[in-house]
Amino acid sequence: MQHALALAQRGDSSVAVMFLDLDNFKNVNDSLGHDAGDRLLQAVAQRIVKTTRSSDTVARLGGDEFAVLVEGIASQRDAERLADALIDTHNLPFTLDGIEVRVTASIGVALSSADGSAETLLSNADIAMYHAKSAGKNRHVTFQPQMQDMLQERLRLEADIGRALAQQEFFLEYQPIVDLGTRALLGVEALVRWRHPEAGVLMPARFIQVLEECGQISRLGRWVLRQACRDFCAWRTAVAGSAELRLAVNISGRHLQHGELVQDIAQALLDSGLEPHNLVIELTESTTMYNTDANLERFHCVKALGVRLAIDDFGTGYSSLSYLHRFPIDMLKIDRSFVSRLTNSDNGPELARAVITLGETLGLEAVAEGIELEPQVAALLALGCVAGQGFLFAPAGSLQELSHSTFVARRNALWNGPAGRRELTERGWLKTPQVARRRAGAA
Repeated sequence: MQHALALAQRGDSSVAVMFLDLDNFKNVNDSLGHDAGDRLLQAVAQRIVKTTRSSDTVARLGGDEFAVLVEGIASQRDAERLADALIDTHNLPFTLDGIEVRVTASIGVALSSADGSAETLLSNADIAMYHAKSAGKNRHVTFQPQMQDMLQERLRLEADIGRALAQQEFFLEYQPIVDLGTRALLGVEALVRWRHPEAGVLMPARFIQVLEECGQISRLGRWVLRQACRDFCAWRTAVAGSAELRLAVNISGRHLQHGELVQDIAQALLDSGLEPHNLVIELTESTTMYNTDANLERFHCVKALGVRLAIDDFGTGYSSLSYLHRFPIDMLKIDRSFVSRLTNSDNGPELARAVITLGETLGLEAVAEGIELEPQVAALLALGCVAGQGFLFAPAGSLQELSHSTFVARRNALWNGPAGRRELTERGWLKTPQVARRRAGAA
């Protein structure tokens, strides 16, 4: 690398270093074994070599990390085009022992400067790769100087996590889920926040990944489950028809994979007295589809407790319909990107219709996320979706605030009338009319 930098300084070109890290490679080792993981790494190396030029240098740094040294770069865009090609080649499936495996890559790109050292270039590529991971994986990010400050913030958060857990700096807010037609309350979703003593209130996007990488996410998830169940049980007594209300709790894929989730859910139910059917465990679509056979077994263990299972952000991952049919899923949460397209895209209604129809076909319940406009509500109702949440109704807040909301008042009013009570009971929570009728007929 020193030689490459020296040559670049004499000419008009630059040197680029790319750090490539495989996304969720651990899932392959866990599900298929380390021998399969080693063969996957060999296949990845071959794809990288085929995608790069013969003059480029490819090396495995260790684990599932690779580095590419690219000389003779004329511009940043040249480096990014190569990074695009590497991302594209990793979006194609690998085949191991007859099994199709999808493993994407996150890439950090760094370009040399006139006064930069080899150590700085390597460090910059590593920092950029971390940002690619943080931005959602399966992408490349080019290093920018301000990323150093962001890395320092991450290191500070990492150091603060132990104290935050010990001193109960995390707290919960609850967003209402409402009947789109009547605006009556159907349930709530618990959302975790961090009241940081210096940075103020932090949203999950700022700290969840740090907790996952530090190995502390199960500890936080355990606390969220117990606290949410306790809060919900104490609060719902003031709401009419409380036995039908649902509490949704998000669970990290790492918590699911660590094997402690079933015990943690059971303990939270026992401690709070919450009936299992009132609890909905939400996992993202991408989490569900990785390590599918192992996750299928874990899902059945969770279902055996009597709780409901939901796929969150549905439509953003790569669900196989065969796997989706096998999983004991009760509901789909339609991602906000589909909801926003209802009013700003010509094909938006058709995309949402496809998701809702899929849910109806599989007998699943549905809720739309991220609703911000009244026309979106009208479009969802026309498509057969009866429940949703979003800023149009209310942001997340305290349960005490929700007690005085129009959603609770509307539910109480409906419940006090025979027709309204029957409507709330028969429809259930998040059921499209088709699903409700099918389940009523089966009963």
